[in-house]
Amino acid sequence: MESQNTIYVTTLAATGFLALLLILLPRKYVMLPFILGACFIPADQRIIIAGLDFTPLRILVFVGLLLMFTNRLQLRRSLNDFDLLVFTFAISGAVIYYIQWGTSTALIHQSGVLFDIFGMYLIFTRGLGSWEAVRLSLKIFAVCSIVTAVFIALEWTTGKNAFVVLGKVHTVVREGRYRCEGPFPHSIISGLFWGMLVPLFIGMAMTGKKKLLYLAATTASIFIVAASASSTPLLSLVVVLAGVLLFKWRSYTPVANWCLVAGLTFLHFVMQKPVWHLLARMDIIGGSTGWHRYILIDRAIKHFNEWAILGYRSTEHWGWGMQDVTNQFVFEGVRGGIITLIFFLALLFVMFRTTLRCSLRESTYNHRVLSWCFFVSLAGHCVSFLSVSYFGQIMMLWYMTLAVTAFLVRRAAFLSMEMIAAERQRKIIDLPATFFPEQSNL
Repeated sequence: MESQNTIYVTTLAATGFLALLLILLPRKYVMLPFILGACFIPADQRIIIAGLDFTPLRILVFVGLLLMFTNRLQLRRSLNDFDLLVFTFAISGAVIYYIQWGTSTALIHQSGVLFDIFGMYLIFTRGLGSWEAVRLSLKIFAVCSIVTAVFIALEWTTGKNAFVVLGKVHTVVREGRYRCEGPFPHSIISGLFWGMLVPLFIGMAMTGKKKLLYLAATTASIFIVAASASSTPLLSLVVVLAGVLLFKWRSYTPVANWCLVAGLTFLHFVMQKPVWHLLARMDIIGGSTGWHRYILIDRAIKHFNEWAILGYRSTEHWGWGMQDVTNQFVFEGVRGGIITLIFFLALLFVMFRTTLRCSLRESTYNHRVLSWCFFVSLAGHCVSFLSVSYFGQIMMLWYMTLAVTAFLVRRAAFLSMEMIAAERQRKIIDLPATFFPEQSNL
């Protein structure tokens, strides 16, 4: 079998080490190799065998699935409705994309995408099946953020990216500032990756024992976001920080959502331009491409008939620079049509509803805080979806968020059963004595 290596020897050795960790470490550390791989190995590294790309994370997925199927990890779990929704969304996008192109290259590409989604999701849902496992994963992320911040500080001061020994990464200069990216494929992805972890670190600092660690991780992650010199991560960071502060008022979230919808609808009709034109006015750093984000949404709406049924191969004819689909919602529609976009929106709705319910119903303060912090982090993802379509290592973080939601779906069902049982018990206790005549005569 012909092979072509486009992977550094150092990266290959690091990947082999992570795979060995996955095999040898106890089950509770199943997330460790994936977190290390996402945080420190550049996304461009891959081994190409017979046209199939094997990135470091994909190699880890392959090893993890082998361990699952051989029962080495002993991570069996029955599927629920949320699992089926995730799989349906992934399959819908892959099938429609293949119908668009109808080539062997498209088939191979989408097979790789499905392998990543199914593999990581199955492994992560089994590795994040308890609050203890979730907290351990966040602890690993916290340590990684502090280590990463050291290298980002070096890149920020010198313009030299230390991760060049592991992959083809660089540092872009815009408006006289370094846009630090570390091992990530773009500074925006780097900033978003660590920015979406900030509310989770704050939640751990509020509820965990190692408060100093998580405060340091929060500081390190905020610094990485600032060093990315990108408006999208900074805006998302502001949103998640504000969201964490609203913990005490989380029960008013549905009302706040309706007020937000009403406010945007009002602005849409009173503004001279559509409400999504607000994206064009956002320029936190300087040199941002908010105008591109606005035009992309505007053209997607005007060309709805092109992509609604089976997506569309290219958006280049929509205008200058429109081939760069920097919007996750538009990307899902263009790739998989309106059906895939609806599945994606349904997925987000279930995730928001589940995390909010757990934050209101969990019996302990710690779990209520962490559930809310996942809700806030998800809100940050949705804000970033308006300005970027995810690629690279941040996909691992997104699949982890899906896996945590799958765990919270089971928690929400369990908490609902507890509430029903408690209500029934209360009604039995409150029954009048006439229901128990033998006791009323005593």
